[in-house]
Amino acid sequence: MRLSSWFCATMVAVWIAAGIPVFCQVAPSATEGSIPLVVGAGFSNYNIDWCCDRREDGGTLWIGWTIRQMPRILQGVGIEVEARDLSLDPPPVVSFFRYDTAGGGVIYHFLRPRNIHPYAKALEEFGSIDFNRPPAYSHDTRNFPAIGGGADFHAWGPIWVRADYEYQMWFHLFGAPHPLTPNGVTIGPEFDFGSRSSR
Repeated sequence: MRLSSWFCATMVAVWIAAGIPVFCQVAPSATEGSIPLVVGAGFSNYNIDWCCDRREDGGTLWIGWTIRQMPRILQGVGIEVEARDLSLDPPPVVSFFRYDTAGGGVIYHFLRPRNIHPYAKALEEFGSIDFNRPPAYSHDTRNFPAIGGGADFHAWGPIWVRADYEYQMWFHLFGAPHPLTPNGVTIGPEFDFGSRSSR
């Protein structure tokens, strides 16, 4: 099942709507009432691990929630939700190509140094891949695990920049005896609603 365009449009609308209250905020984001939420969007470039060893471009949206009041050793643990659409620059030998994923899991930010927060993540995702036009076999879906990591870099005020790497494991796709392992990078800005400003 392909991620529909209304889902992506809804995610963008939520991101924009969530940012509106920031402009009328009276108290600084470092107050106790700040929301431990981060919302971001970025450009992705992935090795799709099939058909001509090509890379695929597209966009990724993510939302992160930091869990507060954790034991000291677990400070920085949060929940991450991602949605990705890779449909730009398809392989020339494939008449149609689209690669969508969505899922979530656990993310752990290392909170020092102050302006750079490296992290590691482990996700469970659902993927949809379209690789030709009907009536031929042209579509497949999978649940798959993914691991990754990267860092968030402080830019200005509540704005951070994320550099992310993710490694996916699509088991038994196309009947292959070994998993396909699409992997790639995402870079883009994110808006912090207070989870890191209050530290």
